[in-house]
Amino acid sequence: MTVYQAAEELVLVHSGDDFFNRLEQLLDGARERIHFHTYIFQADATGQRVADALVRAAARGVRVQLLVDGYGSQDLPQYFIQDLRKAGVEFRFFDPFMSFWQRNFGRTLHHKVVVADANQALIGGINIADKYRGSDTEPPWLDFAVLIRGEVCREMSDLCERIFAHDFWKKKRKKSNPKATPDHTQKPGNLLRFRQNDWLRRKTEIYQSYRSGILSARSELIIVASYFLPGRELRRHLAAAAKRGVAIKILLTGPSDVQLSRLAEQYLSDWLLRKGIRVFRWEKSVLHGKAILVDQRWASLGSYNVNRLSRFRSVELNVDILAPRFIQQFNQYLNQLLGTECTEVTPLSLPYFTSPWQRLKSRLAYHLAVYLMRVLFPEKR
Repeated sequence: MTVYQAAEELVLVHSGDDFFNRLEQLLDGARERIHFHTYIFQADATGQRVADALVRAAARGVRVQLLVDGYGSQDLPQYFIQDLRKAGVEFRFFDPFMSFWQRNFGRTLHHKVVVADANQALIGGINIADKYRGSDTEPPWLDFAVLIRGEVCREMSDLCERIFAHDFWKKKRKKSNPKATPDHTQKPGNLLRFRQNDWLRRKTEIYQSYRSGILSARSELIIVASYFLPGRELRRHLAAAAKRGVAIKILLTGPSDVQLSRLAEQYLSDWLLRKGIRVFRWEKSVLHGKAILVDQRWASLGSYNVNRLSRFRSVELNVDILAPRFIQQFNQYLNQLLGTECTEVTPLSLPYFTSPWQRLKSRLAYHLAVYLMRVLFPEKR
């Protein structure tokens, strides 16, 4: 979507019980149609809770289409899938991680979206698993989503229908009165647009939103980044923004489920600090959120990671938002998070500086990660 459209309501949703309670309410309130797409769906307590809600919806006559990624959800047990299908849920795996016949080696469904009755949608980075919900002893992975209400959700319902049917090339319905697309410097309204990345269809909309946001920033830029491995172009734009006086804060993860990424981020943190960019770390659990906030007036959040995998291989979905009340709430949340719950990284506290061996290991990890990204996920032209 290149055109901004009005939403009736936008609500910031946090990982943990906030997300899963809202998700269950959304599923239980559906009357006609549910589209449910996710990268990871696990058959743990959280997955069973969500599956039960899908079964309840199917039992009352709602058409339920559940699409999960063939790689991210490869451990989903067959009995679990069969129970869903027997209950009337239309279950399908997205194309497997390797599919030479379909020319989509490495292409994965990484977006996370639920649409109910074409008028409500949950979009973000939260998968269906216990680690995103948390427990009495373990905090949830830090992530967030946005709950959208209104006619604008019909666009997302149509997209989910095309992806489920594997009909990526179907033309979208023409809109009756398309609006001019506002940029980040225009006067904001209660507006949003859906942005996609999908290399097979030559879509890099989310990357372009990030690039445009960094280039247009004039006073403040906040980035929440899991698996943060920006390419040369974005690093150059970040350095230029800092040089022109933009106050940049980047939140990275402390604990990580990908060791190579964690070590690479240590090396990258050194570069960021030398450019005058403030770096923070979330230490309480794994950071999984992905978002950018520009000048307290524009934001983009969703499933997109700032690396080549999300840019050139994964099917991703973000929401670009120009909504003053939502932006104010999101800005307050991020600044409170950075100010009271995160650790600011300094040259003295950065593990990269602790020993010559640690410096070498982090440097090698960064260059290895970048090399692997370039080899495995080359730019498609």
